[in-house]
Amino acid sequence: MQYPIVKGIIVATVTPFAADGQVDLAVLDELNDFWVDKGAHGLFVCGSTGEGIFMDIAERKVVAERTVRRVNGRIPVIVHTGMLRPDDAIELTKHAREIGADGAGLIPPYYFKMDNACILDHYRAVAKSVPDIPLYLYNIPSNVTNVIAPEVLAKLMDEFPNVVGIKDSSMDFMNFINFQQAAPSRMCGLMGNDAQIYSCLLMGGSGGISANASAFPEPVVEIYNNVLCGDYAKALAAQDKVTKLRAIFRSVLPIPSYKQVLQWRGFNVGLPRRPLRPLSAAEGAKLRDSLAEVGFSV
Repeated sequence: MQYPIVKGIIVATVTPFAADGQVDLAVLDELNDFWVDKGAHGLFVCGSTGEGIFMDIAERKVVAERTVRRVNGRIPVIVHTGMLRPDDAIELTKHAREIGADGAGLIPPYYFKMDNACILDHYRAVAKSVPDIPLYLYNIPSNVTNVIAPEVLAKLMDEFPNVVGIKDSSMDFMNFINFQQAAPSRMCGLMGNDAQIYSCLLMGGSGGISANASAFPEPVVEIYNNVLCGDYAKALAAQDKVTKLRAIFRSVLPIPSYKQVLQWRGFNVGLPRRPLRPLSAAEGAKLRDSLAEVGFSV
């Protein structure tokens, strides 16, 4: 069976929290409409940007289900279902399938250093247990310790037709090239470093999963749309904007910064979950000034 894959700019969504600390579902609806209206080609829910690791399984299910229901097929929704324990990852992936998500993305097991055999075993357990939903591996070694090797991706794609690709957030473009060369031609390569989306597309990648697009989807979407229509000069100009934007967000705390910008854009997203903290007044002022300097006034 040939599974459908996502293409384009997939927004790594933030999760809004109300004053009582619970997920704010009304604001989540507003945000999902915003990202769709701004031309996003898909959503990636409960990942790093969405503070998924700070939510319990029940909360992650609620966010995933509400997002799929609100989007209602307008664009694809990939749910991050990665967990340390395979049984938990399987539970979340089954739930993503049951609610009609268009795919599931999974980080490898983390904390302890693990070899390829451990990582293969983890992903095989999920792919065997939930064979009827597209699965995207999620390579983010800076956060999870363990690296997904190109040969691991290739083996999994050879064994399981529902393993369709990878999000590479390694920040090393050679890794992305190695994934492209090692995996079958059906592989969906998604860039997780916003500074490399243009390059990824020129190398045959399918698109990008973008954290910066949670706050400013417009310029990130421009990269893909202009490459698609062959206007590479405009695409490169949009990439330059996004690269500058990324540098600004990474100069402070990124997730609180995305939430601060969305607050300025009219969405009551609330505070990040502890142990993250909101920006100080001075940090917020610096962020606003830095964004204005590169043409993003909020």
